[in-house]
Amino acid sequence: MANHRVLFISAPIGAGHIKAAQAVSRMMEVSLPDTKTELCNIFDFFSPAIGQTILNTYLKILDVLPQAYGTLYSWGNQSRLALWGRELISQFLARYMLDYIEKFQPSVIVCTHATPAGLVAWLKKRQLLTIPAVAVITDFVVHRLWVYSELDHYFVAHTGMAEYLEQYGISPQNISITGIPVSHSFNQSWDRRQLLNKLELAGDRKNVLIMGGGAGILPMEEIFTLCAQIDIPLQLMAVTGKNQHLYRKLNCLKQTMPHPVKVFGYVDNIYELMAAADLLISKPGGMSVSEALALGVPLIIYRPIPGQEEANTNYLLNSGAALRADSVGELKFILTRLLLPDSNELSIMRRQALTIGHPTACKDITGIIANRYFS
Repeated sequence: MANHRVLFISAPIGAGHIKAAQAVSRMMEVSLPDTKTELCNIFDFFSPAIGQTILNTYLKILDVLPQAYGTLYSWGNQSRLALWGRELISQFLARYMLDYIEKFQPSVIVCTHATPAGLVAWLKKRQLLTIPAVAVITDFVVHRLWVYSELDHYFVAHTGMAEYLEQYGISPQNISITGIPVSHSFNQSWDRRQLLNKLELAGDRKNVLIMGGGAGILPMEEIFTLCAQIDIPLQLMAVTGKNQHLYRKLNCLKQTMPHPVKVFGYVDNIYELMAAADLLISKPGGMSVSEALALGVPLIIYRPIPGQEEANTNYLLNSGAALRADSVGELKFILTRLLLPDSNELSIMRRQALTIGHPTACKDITGIIANRYFS
């Protein structure tokens, strides 16, 4: 039997929360052989129909009413009523989680989403749970619903987040600035020429990677059309995820493109595509942004949704690692400016991305957890 057992609890609302849990879990099992890890999400604790309804509602709001999502996000950050509602939800769901935790008997619990963090904190507050519990925040901003004095430690992306937590009474000794954990694959050196050959990409063109269209939230067809109007040598890599309809449409569209185009569906080598990219056009999800920063890839953020996307974008803009486009026309203007042969703006952004990237976050988080909670 393993000497130490670590339970990761997340939520399948956006892929980043689960990917962060997976990344730290794998690092632990590789670097701490006597450790057993298990991953679960809050939807495991109640009917699958309820979980699917919650997820579908969330995605529908993002798609149809993004401003409403921003309003809810802001309200939840400030309202006492929201905090009361959080308490009510925690009371309802926490006991279902307790049975699961008691069966696994972890040495420590790691939460990568605010909701399970709240459930665990509720149990600890009522002394139904005494196991150490830590939070790994997967955005570049702390929402109020992440803040619980009952949690033993926080892992955050930058100093501003630590300062926010301290304002709400979290001790500086219980906060570590590690960055958002990404897979160890993003902490590697690459032979660029070999990588371009493997991906069948030309070495004399700028590589523009487009991500975030799998869920239909990025207008990839329009981006293809505007790239066709840019009279600068470039090549496109587009990742459509599990969106088969978009995959087929882009493959048809690429036949008319004046630039080389590679269209990928669901891939498990996104680290290679990013390592080959000179620029990423995407939405500002905390995980995908952290992966890009770890490899020093500058970003153009397209139309961030109010809420954590807006906050993530502001951090990136202030850090000089990204630019923002709120329309296709603006995107074309920025892209053309960055790709001009005599422009050094892309190189400056790349240096800034490397400066704020944290490719060793997984290793650092693993080490801190082991030192603090594994006796």
